Amino acid sequence: MERRPRKPEVVNIGGRQVNLPNLDNINWSGSPKLVITGVIAVALLAWFVLGGPFYTVDAGEEGLVLTFGKHTKTSGPGLHFKMPWPVQTVETVNVEGLRRLEFGFRTLDAPGGTQYRSFRDDSMLLREAQMLTGDENIVNCSMALQYRVRDARDFLFNYRAGGVEDTLRDLGEAVLRQMVGDRPIGDVLRGGKVDIQQEVQAKMQELADQYGMGVSITTAQLQIVLPPEQVAEAFRDVASAREDRERIINEARAYQSAQLPEAEGRAERARQQAQGYKEARIAEAEGEVARFLALAEQHDSAPTITRSRLYLETMSELLPKLHVTIVDEHASLLNLKALGGGDASRVFPPAREAATGQSVSAQD
Repeated sequence: MERRPRKPEVVNIGGRQVNLPNLDNINWSGSPKLVITGVIAVALLAWFVLGGPFYTVDAGEEGLVLTFGKHTKTSGPGLHFKMPWPVQTVETVNVEGLRRLEFGFRTLDAPGGTQYRSFRDDSMLLREAQMLTGDENIVNCSMALQYRVRDARDFLFNYRAGGVEDTLRDLGEAVLRQMVGDRPIGDVLRGGKVDIQQEVQAKMQELADQYGMGVSITTAQLQIVLPPEQVAEAFRDVASAREDRERIINEARAYQSAQLPEAEGRAERARQQAQGYKEARIAEAEGEVARFLALAEQHDSAPTITRSRLYLETMSELLPKLHVTIVDEHASLLNLKALGGGDASRVFPPAREAATGQSVSAQD
């Protein structure tokens, strides 16, 4: 039976189709060197098709060279040389890109754009987001965790494929529950979010280093934090009351800020007035002292003259203020004449004047 020649075979090597030579057309009776040369040529062809002696590491990546399955070298971006397979192989890891884990929600790629699914419309995500606070209240909390590869060797070889992400997810959920469980629900819903994020990031980084994951935790950000739907209305009322309290406090502080400068101005004005009065009184007292000392000096030099002058000055000040009345005690009716002018003012019986034993009186 006559043997038919086989058609050239086509194989797929590294995503390329390569035509293998028809072995029936080879003259195997030739020189052994020709056979060896053909084998070497085929091996070289296969090596070049599979990547050849060179490999390329893209920007933001690291290439880990494995020699017989053991890591021997790490190379950065660029073109590098390696030994043929199976002696050396290369694994590349993106060490600059941010990787993201989501807890209590998921990001979906939809034709119309990015969409999200949260614990509010997915029971599985609700079980993931529901946790207990320190005062034994229930709260629904979602979180986004971002990290990047810091040590490509630990990231690639310490865990199976995808093992780092699975471990980080378990750790992230456990750490978030721990931080929420250490606080009352008021802190979780309001002012304690920043502290929770910082503590989650620090704790996650500590555990990642302890477990040799080779990653760096960049951010841990809380997304949606809500009480359960059954008590959401009551929490909204409490939040509204707190907002009213804050508003009243802010209004009071604004009034305080407006009144304080005015009160300080009045106080300063009163101090200035008191200071002016003080200085005036001191100056007046010093003037009186100087006048007294001057009079004393004059009195010491001429006592009689000074005494007479002081008497006359005093009487000149007092007499214009006196009202003088002359009384005739022998008359039946006493007409009181005002020497200073004007009409007769009063009439007194003699008996009254006699009883008093006064003939002349001076009244103010």
